[in-house]
Amino acid sequence: MFRLNAFHSSKLNLKWAGMFWLLNAFLLTAVAFRFWQWISIPPGDIRSLVYLLTTQYGLFGAFCVLAMIIQCLVCFLPPRLFRSVGILMAFFLSALLVVDTLVYAQYRFHLNGVVLEMLFQGRDIIDLSWYTWLIGGCIGLVLLAVQCLFSAMATRMPRLQRLRKPAYVLMAVSILVSQGLHVWDDANYKTQIPGYTRQFPLYYPLTAKSRLVKWGLVDPSVALNKENNLHVASEGVLHYPLQAIQFQKPAQQPNILFILIDAWRYDDANPQVTPNVSRFAQQALRFHQHRSGGNSTEPGIFSLFYSLPDTYWLSVRNSGQRPVLMQTLADQGYEFSIHGSANINHPPFDRTVFAQIPNLKISNGARTPALRDQEITDDFKQFIDKRDGSRPFFGFLFYDAAHGYDLPPNPVTPFQPYWDRVDHIKLNNDFDPTPYHNLYRNALYYDDGLIGQVLTKLQQAGLDKNTLVIITSDHGEEFNDHKKNYWGHGSNYSDVQIHVPMFMRLPDGQSGDIDRRTTHFDVVPTLMATVAGVKTPVSDYSVGQNMLDPSAPQSQDMIVGSYYNYAVVSPDLINVVYPGGVFETLTPDLNPTKHRLLQGDRLKNIISLMSRFNR
Repeated sequence: MFRLNAFHSSKLNLKWAGMFWLLNAFLLTAVAFRFWQWISIPPGDIRSLVYLLTTQYGLFGAFCVLAMIIQCLVCFLPPRLFRSVGILMAFFLSALLVVDTLVYAQYRFHLNGVVLEMLFQGRDIIDLSWYTWLIGGCIGLVLLAVQCLFSAMATRMPRLQRLRKPAYVLMAVSILVSQGLHVWDDANYKTQIPGYTRQFPLYYPLTAKSRLVKWGLVDPSVALNKENNLHVASEGVLHYPLQAIQFQKPAQQPNILFILIDAWRYDDANPQVTPNVSRFAQQALRFHQHRSGGNSTEPGIFSLFYSLPDTYWLSVRNSGQRPVLMQTLADQGYEFSIHGSANINHPPFDRTVFAQIPNLKISNGARTPALRDQEITDDFKQFIDKRDGSRPFFGFLFYDAAHGYDLPPNPVTPFQPYWDRVDHIKLNNDFDPTPYHNLYRNALYYDDGLIGQVLTKLQQAGLDKNTLVIITSDHGEEFNDHKKNYWGHGSNYSDVQIHVPMFMRLPDGQSGDIDRRTTHFDVVPTLMATVAGVKTPVSDYSVGQNMLDPSAPQSQDMIVGSYYNYAVVSPDLINVVYPGGVFETLTPDLNPTKHRLLQGDRLKNIISLMSRFNR
């Protein structure tokens, strides 16, 4: 009798699961239409429309089928418990998709390890307001209620079972149609349908170029034109630098101080927002067309210190290779004073940029970015008082209040009106960015005051005349400048996200405006030549040039990194390259264009830059 009851319960559970997960396939497919506001379909292109519809139903249907198979492993459970397990599984799956649509709306990439780490890092990275949590909680309750409704429908509405077989057949047909269209267009180097791959989460469509050529279904000559296609150079063993660094140690060694404000856009470096830095800039070189090598912190800092494109980041991270600049300064006896407001091990700069630094401080005790910024300022001032005066020093200060939109208690707030908290969920294409931007400017104003304290301390200690000071940022910050619902950074490669301030005060007192295009890749070659006396050819350790040499050859293309893709950015075009080699071409205002930038010698140069330092 027990076996008969168990068999009967299992049969009921399987029947319920088949209907319940089919309803969830419909739900996920409907939720995924939120991605369509970012999908461009050419007028009259029925093939693309069919592909998108079949891909969407097939993909999210497959997710639900997989979840159903996993749940059915415990079909022996009592029906009530079995259904509760299914409700929880479906709730988390649908909640993840909703969160993914929100992430994609702001950043144009899907949930990944980097985003989850930012969320779990809390106030250090993304500070979600109570309002955001409230709205999120309400959405969660709605999703849970929908799952309970689906469970009841699968149990008490037997007529729905008639839909099950045709709906699953349609799901299978959708998968076959979508993958067939993708295989054919990919093999024939048509870019429209393969270009939709990035629009869907966890979507890895089929390809079969070589097999279709072997079967005689595709002209092999089509696949030979590789110059029109850009792929990331295969990741090899890092060979950096190409030869040992040779230098003649200067008789007079200046101190070096890097001061960075995280997420500082170029047009907010002005006397109103940053008065202390602006006064400093009057006695410095002002690089007005300077771009970072990244639109987020990791590639921005990486390009600044390694002078390499972000395509080398994984190789460097895995090897723990120290930047040649830091190694050379260590060999020349420099004392290091490294102060990051946010944790230095997220990203792992403690194992890369600042590897082998004695007594490296990973984190600070203060709870908020503004208070941590004050802490690193005080720590550096104490270093100046206690340092070894017989040695030159290398200092690094990385401020975080602007990135965190954080102000200290009783702040000075010259920019009004401003948000008293950041509610990310309110951000949309119609939102007025003024109060949000003013909060950011007030945070910059606060950090500018701290930088003023550092510069005053150098002067009081008599070190300002013998210290090379660089003030810049890792990347910019966007406030929906292009009216495409982009906010913050790490989401595109427009100027507002990569154009950053760059001020350099040399010990010899040079000052002036430099309007030619420079990049973070140029900083290391400049310091190696002017400060460290390095004689090794620049191309052996860098993709940049000496930014003080107006005759140095300048490339019109630069490689800019991000969280999961990269771009080749030129003055007139942006080519964004996604995993798998799919790319799209945009104008500087982020409008799609069919013009293909990557051709001939320019493409060869980019591929060379990405492969030069791999064995």
